[in-house]
Amino acid sequence: MCSYDLPVRTSWPFTGRAAVLDEICSVLGAYPGRGVVLAGPAGVGKSRLAAEALRRLEPDAFTVVRVGATQAGASIPFGAFGNVLPTDRPAAGAADPIHWAAGALSDLAEPGRLLISVDDAHLLDPASATLLHHLARHGHGRVLATVRTGERAPGPVVALWRESLLRRLRLDPLSVDGMREVLEAVLGGRLEDSTALRLFRVTRGNLLFLREMVLGGLLTETGGVWRWRGELPMTTRLRELVDARIGTLDGPERDVLEYVAFGEPLDLGTLNSLTSQAAIERAAQRQLIEVVQRDRRREARLAHPMYGEVARDRVGLLRTSGLLTDLAKALEKTGLRRREDLLRSAVWRLDSGTASDPPRLLGAAWLAWSAHDLGLAIRLGRAALDAGGGIAAAGLLGTVLHFADRHEEAETVLLQVAGTAVTDTERAAYAWTRSLNLSWGLHRSADADRLVDEAIAAITDQVPLQEMQALRAVYHFYAGRFPAALEQPVEELTPAIEATMAFVRAGVDCYAGRNGPGIAAMSTVFAGRANWHDEIPNLVQSVLHARIQSAIFAGELAAAAEYTEVIHRPATESGTWERAVAVTGVIHGQVCRLRGEVREALRLGQAGLDWADQVQTGFSALVLGEYAHAAALLGKADAASAALARVECDILPATIVLAFPAVLARTWERAAQGDLPGAVRAALDAAAEADALELRGFRLFALHDVVRLGSARLVAADLRELEVDGELAPLCARHAEAAVAADGAALAEVSAGFQELGMILYAAEAAAQAARAYEAAGRVKEAHVLGGQAWVLARRCQGARTPALAWLAAPELTARQLEIAQLAAAGLSNKEIADRSAISVRTVANHLGAVYERLGVHDRAELSALLGPVTR
Repeated sequence: MCSYDLPVRTSWPFTGRAAVLDEICSVLGAYPGRGVVLAGPAGVGKSRLAAEALRRLEPDAFTVVRVGATQAGASIPFGAFGNVLPTDRPAAGAADPIHWAAGALSDLAEPGRLLISVDDAHLLDPASATLLHHLARHGHGRVLATVRTGERAPGPVVALWRESLLRRLRLDPLSVDGMREVLEAVLGGRLEDSTALRLFRVTRGNLLFLREMVLGGLLTETGGVWRWRGELPMTTRLRELVDARIGTLDGPERDVLEYVAFGEPLDLGTLNSLTSQAAIERAAQRQLIEVVQRDRRREARLAHPMYGEVARDRVGLLRTSGLLTDLAKALEKTGLRRREDLLRSAVWRLDSGTASDPPRLLGAAWLAWSAHDLGLAIRLGRAALDAGGGIAAAGLLGTVLHFADRHEEAETVLLQVAGTAVTDTERAAYAWTRSLNLSWGLHRSADADRLVDEAIAAITDQVPLQEMQALRAVYHFYAGRFPAALEQPVEELTPAIEATMAFVRAGVDCYAGRNGPGIAAMSTVFAGRANWHDEIPNLVQSVLHARIQSAIFAGELAAAAEYTEVIHRPATESGTWERAVAVTGVIHGQVCRLRGEVREALRLGQAGLDWADQVQTGFSALVLGEYAHAAALLGKADAASAALARVECDILPATIVLAFPAVLARTWERAAQGDLPGAVRAALDAAAEADALELRGFRLFALHDVVRLGSARLVAADLRELEVDGELAPLCARHAEAAVAADGAALAEVSAGFQELGMILYAAEAAAQAARAYEAAGRVKEAHVLGGQAWVLARRCQGARTPALAWLAAPELTARQLEIAQLAAAGLSNKEIADRSAISVRTVANHLGAVYERLGVHDRAELSALLGPVTR
């Protein structure tokens, strides 16, 4: 692991602004175009973009006069142009100074070749501003100017765009994707998703701030992936940049900034009680804070997150404690009416050193856990335990530590309160948490089972007793003991117990191939999450994972993709729960892999490798298995083998439902190593194991893998008899039958079926098998057509290399024909293609005719479906 270290003066590569750069160059290059004003907040890269535009223009096309306006020169007539105007200026009254200056500048270049570049035009002195307006109005030269939004600009400068003399282009801060593009170009590696989002939240795409943060050693690299861990290092240069934006503050203004920095979003009434209305208004006018309306409450927020970073860094410990105590007292006076008020008050009390109420700390810890903010939940839970919260605090703290994969620490905390339970509720809470940690964290399933048995034998109160019975059902489910899970005697006395058992029943349906009822039941459980989420927040991701897996088994990739967004985006955006980020990432990656987006699947799997290296659980086996699967499909046999070697066999039984993707990945690891017979054996072994556990969805994929590997005869009967709801299972059975019969037409239909399901890699393989069948039958023309289709489909799979695709050759299409095909698939007419390609419409039609014939399609719609998404 190393930190990124660049000299402070290193120039970053220009990227992320291609579209606006093209527009600037187009306007400046046009005749008689007068130019562009780039407007945007400080730090978004206006000056760099202007410089890049000037660099991109033909060197000999213009004579460029560069001008930089400053606050110091704003009171000096023609101060900005002082370095380019003659020193022998006309005497006062002898000539119009504007006409004189315009003439002097025009003399610097041949007619039509003068280009004036003005940086920070909002700071121009009145004479320079009038001169710039005169140059633009009378066509003396083109103008490229930058102005900062939110700053008062001279009237003549504003008139440049209000009178339509220049085109005004607004330059907003980079989006998160644009920022990622810039950083990955700088770093020479991939940026972790949650790190990209965290950087964006702090910088809001401001390149000045971003650059100083990176140069300050913020990011670390592991395995080609750059990550941000820990706090923000506040370098001198970064502080100076932010301080320049904040400016000089009087005492009341500083109070407003500091209270909002520690308390945002802060109710405006609370802020008023701590400061003054006048100071709040001044801070808002200076764009230090923003006042926004949320529901019926008006709240104050910082105008930029970096203001808070600097304000909090600058405040000493005593002042920090006082500010936080003031905030807590002010909020507590309101009666803590809102759900989040309890959490915020407890955090402020904790950070100020004035927390002493165990129930309040414990309640806040539950809220933090419910929001999946594990770090905060652990802090509050530990504080509650230290303040005398007893077994209730230890139980919650142990639970969160377990889900944070700090299993030994959780065991230590729970042993501290062993034997102290007095009520059945306390006994159940202790047994629930410790058994979960013993079984899934420390791999001591026998000890966990014994603990659950003892608790069930000792507890008489029905609610905690049923909670333990439900927990036992969950253990049976994840271990693949479906009959035992369903036979567990559970009375559903609370919403949490009801949701848990509904999840178990629906999960059994999903994994056993009864996708119709399973999907419906999971959707019902998820829809009712408001009734149970606070008590068992970890169940949300379990429900969504099973829902996604069931959709995959049914061949409903669109639905699966929709739910992956629901599960993955919140985890990535919060970035506070590493397990959730890693696991939801590979769940998303599984959908990508099936769609043929194999490199994206690998990227999502790789993002979780660091976490998976540190733990050994069913969840880590899922991450490693999906990563290995994607790596193997890309021919990265060593990477796949290394990942699977890290899956400990003894952790699989307790959570085999989670970990089975690691079993499926062994097939493709063998195939990537060139061991085709071994790959077939691994697939058959996986199918047998899935059959023994009634994991029919996984068995479907294992059996179909044998078909994809060219040994359909071994599994055709099993696939024909396999009962799994949805369109996928019958299609896989037809694939096997067509492959056994070497029926090219039937294999082509199977390929089309996989295309309809969005399973592009599978479609490519079936088309390749169809081409081979036609070739063996001596039907050369059909073999060429299906081979061409297979090749086109395989190109959409991001470099996937499987045995079925190994023999494919490019179809007999020229580079020009392929280019025209892609334009036609994007929706361009023959005339539009002809204009873009500088050829005749007739030539376009001839090329498309050849493309249609060689790829076996009949119109643009079929061509578009074959080539896939194409951007214009």
